[in-house]
Amino acid sequence: MSENNDLERMLSEGFTRRFATGYLRTLERERESGLFDADYLAWCHAHGFTGESACAYGLTDHTLGSYLSDYDYARLWPLNGWQRIWINDKLTLNALVQGTDLERYVPAYFYYTEPDRLLPLAGSAWRPGVEGLLRTLRERGEFACKPCNGSLAKGFHHLAWDGGSYLVDGEEVGAAGVEAFVAGHPNYVFTEFIRPEASLARVNPLIHTIRTLVLDPTGCDPVPAMTYLRFGMGDPASGTGANYVEPTTADICSFNVHVDVATGAYGDGRLVYANRVEECREHPVSGVAAEGVVPRWDELLEMVRRIALKVGACEYLGFDACMTERGPMIMEINSHTGIKYLQLFRPVFDDPVAGPYFERRLARLDSLSEDERRARSTIVR
Repeated sequence: MSENNDLERMLSEGFTRRFATGYLRTLERERESGLFDADYLAWCHAHGFTGESACAYGLTDHTLGSYLSDYDYARLWPLNGWQRIWINDKLTLNALVQGTDLERYVPAYFYYTEPDRLLPLAGSAWRPGVEGLLRTLRERGEFACKPCNGSLAKGFHHLAWDGGSYLVDGEEVGAAGVEAFVAGHPNYVFTEFIRPEASLARVNPLIHTIRTLVLDPTGCDPVPAMTYLRFGMGDPASGTGANYVEPTTADICSFNVHVDVATGAYGDGRLVYANRVEECREHPVSGVAAEGVVPRWDELLEMVRRIALKVGACEYLGFDACMTERGPMIMEINSHTGIKYLQLFRPVFDDPVAGPYFERRLARLDSLSEDERRARSTIVR
């Protein structure tokens, strides 16, 4: 069957054109990668799973029914209504908590770049222009710089002042270099650079990600469901580094541990590659056992519940949180977080909260009329 026929079939089954096209491109990339056994890959694709997800799950005929397929998960987008822009956009999320006691759970936001101007935010004390940014950077010491509505750590940069020089990703530049960087990165937010709490920093001193899926279909009863923790993988000596690498090579993609959503106990580490998963108790860089209990876990759960209520029109929220010495903080919220890692430690349909939720959403999608599906296919953001 041609790709065009596949696309039309997918649209008739409730896909948006955006996600159908992206899904087909992923399958093609996997076929061309050479990373997967060809027969197994064909079997995975025929059953609605990408090769990387199937390899992560150790998927077999026996376990197929326990996992939410990549096909169905992509078909379900968007799970939230138009209000998803409240959480997809970091600047909007920051504005929603400003002036409330929830503000303490979000890093300080200093500046935002538009194509033709640099906008000061509350954390900058409203100092305008590049001179204001440089002064704030000298006072704060470092900034995290990231796309306002990006994901997967794409486009992340580190700006710093070491007492005598400006640094961009560890490379010394002058004030003019910082100005050029700012001008070359529109739609970026410049925020507080956060560091992990001491017990988690012993595993790896780079900031981790605590992914917590929160489901709130009623708008008034958010429930934390599936959770995992991803540690940084960069060189600790540099102070920066992504904790995720896209699965396009044979290299390690990430190091993850399971988190018990009720207690915050973590362990059962897994090294994830594009085409396999290996059990790994110790962090692959530090060699420290990645086991323990996330400090102040109850506070983290209360934080995500309260913020979920703040944006109650969004029923599906993938929180990227972390634990600092000041307590839990939110780096971003995703309205369609990746499904592979949520199922790395437990299949969706074995989960007492997420399983029934997805069953209901799939049934609702399947019940749409042809006209409703046609209208749905045009959603682009």
